[in-house]
Amino acid sequence: MVHLLLSLTATVVLTLAYYWLGVTNPTTVALSLLLVVLVVATVSHRWVAIATSLAAFFCFNFFFLPPVGTLRIEESAQWVALFSLLTVSLVASHLSAEARRRTEEATARKKEAELERRSAELKSALLAALGHDLKTPLTAVTVAADNLTATWLDEEGRREQAEIVRSELQKLNRLFEDITDMARIETHAVDAEPEWVHPGEIVEAAARQVHTAIADHELEIQTPAEPVLVRLDPRLMSSALAHLIENAGQYSPPGSRISIDATLAGGELLIRVRDRGPGIAAGELDRLFERFYRGAEGRQLRFGSGMGLAITRGLIVAQGGRAWAENHPEGGAVFVIAVPVGTRAALTPDEAAS
Repeated sequence: MVHLLLSLTATVVLTLAYYWLGVTNPTTVALSLLLVVLVVATVSHRWVAIATSLAAFFCFNFFFLPPVGTLRIEESAQWVALFSLLTVSLVASHLSAEARRRTEEATARKKEAELERRSAELKSALLAALGHDLKTPLTAVTVAADNLTATWLDEEGRREQAEIVRSELQKLNRLFEDITDMARIETHAVDAEPEWVHPGEIVEAAARQVHTAIADHELEIQTPAEPVLVRLDPRLMSSALAHLIENAGQYSPPGSRISIDATLAGGELLIRVRDRGPGIAAGELDRLFERFYRGAEGRQLRFGSGMGLAITRGLIVAQGGRAWAENHPEGGAVFVIAVPVGTRAALTPDEAAS
C-alpha cells in the first residue's frame, strides 16, 4: 500500500508540474510518465505497476491529449499509448519479480552453504576438542583409579589419587556442559528467564561453579553496596561469568589475584573480570570470542577447548547484552560483560517480614 501511494503521488506530482510549467509536448510527457511506470514496476509488485500505469494514462489523456480536459480516446495513437504503458508495467514487473526470485534463491543457497560450512566446522572443532580434552583427563582418571587398588599405596596417597579422580571428573563434566551450551547457542535454543536478583548473588554463584579451577587464586569481589536488585536471567548470567572467571584462573600465575567488579551504569549491569596474566596481543582482541579460538597463550594450556568465551558471548547476547575484552593499563587482561537490566530497591528484612 505504501508503494502504491508513493507511485500515485509521483505520477500526480509530475503531471501537475508539467501542466503548470506549460509543457505540452505529448512525447516528453509520455516518456516521463513511462519512466515512472518503469521504476515502479522494477521495485514494486505487479498490481502496483498496473495501477500506476492506469493512473499515468489517465493523467496523460486528461491533461495533455486533445480534447484536453476529457477522457475521450479519439485517435488510435492514444490507444497505443495506453497499451504501451500497460505492456511496460507488465513486462517490467515480470522481469523484476523474476530477478528478485533469483536473488532470493541465490541468497537462500548462500545461507544454506554457509550453514553447512559452519556445521562442518563445528563438528570438526568439536571432534578435535573432544579428542584433545577427553584424552588427558580420562588418562588421569584411569591411572588414579588403578592406583587406588594398589596395595603399596598408603591412606594419604589414596586421598591424593581420589582427589585427582574428582578433579578430572569435574573437568570432564565441565567439558560436556560446554558442548551442551555451545549446541544450544548454535541452534538458538537459549531462552532468557529473567527474575529479580542481587548482583552479588550472580558473582557468588559463578565463583562456586569454578571453585576448583581457581583454588590457587585469591578472589577480589566488588559489588554494589546499595540494596538494589536487577532483573535478568541469573542462570545464564552466572554461567557466562563463570567462564570468564575460569579463563582468568587459567591465564593468571598461581597465587595471583582475580578481580571481579560488578557495577550498574546506563541501565546495564557490567561485570569486569581482571586477571594478572600476560595480557592479550593486539591482533587477538577481536577474535577471542570466536568459537574454538585459542590465542598464543591458550595453545600452551594442557586443558581447554576454546569454547568458554564463545559460550559467554552467546549467553550474554541471548539477553540482549554484549561482551568484550581489553588490556588493563597495569597489566593483565580485563573481560567485560554487560546486560541491560531493570532495577529496584531490595526489601529490608523488616519489609520482607511484614
